[in-house]
Amino acid sequence: MARSTVQLFQTRPSRRLTVLLGAAAVVLAMFGIGYGVGRFQPATETTTDNKPNVETPPPATSPNAGNLADLLPGLEAKVAANPDNVDQRVLLAQTYGELGLRDKSIKELRTAHRAAPRDARITILLATALMDGGAPNDLRESYKLLGDAVSSKPEVAPMARLYQGDILMKLGDARGAVKVWKDYLGEMPTGDPRRAMFEDKIAQASASH
Repeated sequence: MARSTVQLFQTRPSRRLTVLLGAAAVVLAMFGIGYGVGRFQPATETTTDNKPNVETPPPATSPNAGNLADLLPGLEAKVAANPDNVDQRVLLAQTYGELGLRDKSIKELRTAHRAAPRDARITILLATALMDGGAPNDLRESYKLLGDAVSSKPEVAPMARLYQGDILMKLGDARGAVKVWKDYLGEMPTGDPRRAMFEDKIAQASASH
């Protein structure tokens, strides 16, 4: 995630959803949550000190929109034939997302989440898809889902708390965002390199109110 989450919100809606879902997949992989779903295998980069760079999105290796549109009917048929296959449904949801079909993407993610409510991977993907919109109800639901993800998989807390602060910023609650980020910053080890992300967010939000 080389760009900040705030910058992600400023991109085109269909592209923004794709970037958010892809970024979520990368961070989920970094925190040890399997993401073996078809062509959406996450990619990571390393820094010069050989530490994983969790802020870098996966390279654009997926087929273009035209090819995806051609493949979509077959994928829809597979999900219809085997509705209990959660991974296939998530793949369908992300394909919809890449094609700019946000409502269909969220619908499939909701179905997957109902089937596996404790799966932090799916919970975060649904949360990030809901973050893409500006509807307050979607943002509040996303905030709650991120909290649920932390409860079931504490390892995702850094990303979840970062995103929860971003959601509060979108809702116009800069003070609440700063509190979320400061509270989590207080829990992080002194040498954690991710502290800088939270410190930058706090400084930007504090300057806005």
